[in-house]
Amino acid sequence: MLAAQENRFQYVYFTLSGLVACIMLILFYISMRTTINERLRDDLKQMQRQLLYPKPNPHWNYNNSWRRIGNASLRHEIYSAYFDARTDIVGRVRLDEEITIGSLRVFAILPERLRDSQISCIVRFADFSSYEIVAEEAGAMHDVHNNSFAAWSIMCPLHVAKSSPVQLPQAVALSYGSNRLSQLSPSYVQISYPRNMSELFAKSRATISVCVGPIQENYSNVLRLVEFVEMYRLQGATHFYFYYVEASEEVRRVLEHYRLQGLADVFEWNVQSHLQDLHYAGIVAQFNDCVYRANVVDNYRYAAVVDLDEVLMPLKHNSLADYLRQCDEGRTSGFVFRNVFFYRKDSNDTFNAPAHVMNRVLYTQSKVRRTLEVLPAYIRSKVVVNTRGIVEMGNHQVYRSAPGYVDHIVHQTVGLLFHYRDKCINCKMVLIVDYTARRFGSLLFDRVDATCLEVFMERHGICQLA
Repeated sequence: MLAAQENRFQYVYFTLSGLVACIMLILFYISMRTTINERLRDDLKQMQRQLLYPKPNPHWNYNNSWRRIGNASLRHEIYSAYFDARTDIVGRVRLDEEITIGSLRVFAILPERLRDSQISCIVRFADFSSYEIVAEEAGAMHDVHNNSFAAWSIMCPLHVAKSSPVQLPQAVALSYGSNRLSQLSPSYVQISYPRNMSELFAKSRATISVCVGPIQENYSNVLRLVEFVEMYRLQGATHFYFYYVEASEEVRRVLEHYRLQGLADVFEWNVQSHLQDLHYAGIVAQFNDCVYRANVVDNYRYAAVVDLDEVLMPLKHNSLADYLRQCDEGRTSGFVFRNVFFYRKDSNDTFNAPAHVMNRVLYTQSKVRRTLEVLPAYIRSKVVVNTRGIVEMGNHQVYRSAPGYVDHIVHQTVGLLFHYRDKCINCKMVLIVDYTARRFGSLLFDRVDATCLEVFMERHGICQLA
């Protein structure tokens, strides 16, 4: 009896010992694979930086527009493509006869449920030679909201021979079986590279850019537009990206004014055929295009992803630039600011408007009552992102960060998103007085008046308030 019990204990002991040994071997194997993979990628980065990268399209002005893919009746469209030098977001890298130098990120509008299991990139070179690359990633991005069409992100890895200088592709098209004309007659878009190729692997510039949601429905609120730009400039922003579907002539004059000053890039966002079956004029595609543009083309470190009625407001720092300078430790993909509402229907308080100003009703200065409730993170929140840390951006959050990056929710006592909404969601919400934005008032009034006078001299500097 005792012998049988002892044998049973020995059996259990050796079984458990074997399991522990197997687990240790598996963990050791995973650790070795991870270490080898990290070393491989480190070697790849070193070799990647030793190559020369001549710019294949030096005369292109980076001005994109939506183009139909293949069969026009299908309403499939392609907008832009970017050369992304980050090899750590490529799943299967090469370091043998060929090396991986990065990837191509393509943005398109396709059906939310495309039948094809495989999408390819057809890359074309300056000599008009071309070849096909199977996409490593292809899928609808988030925020579809039950629409039949969606913004798509397609990533095709780029491998080249170990020779210098590297021959980079000039243009790219998408190809997939359900749209046969996409193969027979590809719709190419130019690939965006850095304006200055010497900055391809340089440290990003600690500059705040602003990605503004699509301007649509014949937007005509000139005063709000000018105030928006000048408010963010006071907060440290130095460049703006505007995409317009429809805008009034006065709004276009303001946009052109800022473009000529070198403060803004203005792009036509011609998605008119998808306004009814694509979420909010393709805002997800637009925000992702903007973040990649800020990163790849202009090498800006930060991009504030907001709409025209939203202001990211630090509460314990003098400006957004000061907040980022003090709080960004380098591996944060996005700083998430939680939402509070100011409502347009609320009465105007123009007490702090100087007597001499021409444009007295500025929304950040006249609306001083906000909702007491601070919405949870990712519910109508907005983000200022580190462009190097973004793989996929959403309307209200970062959906996918680059390896090693995580987002950070800004505490409500440190910063908030001031959302100046035209229509209230719940008009019975408790409101409290908040004068935070008025600390910019004196400079803001002067800057708005100066800009309005430059653009609308014939109106004696009066900007239209819609």
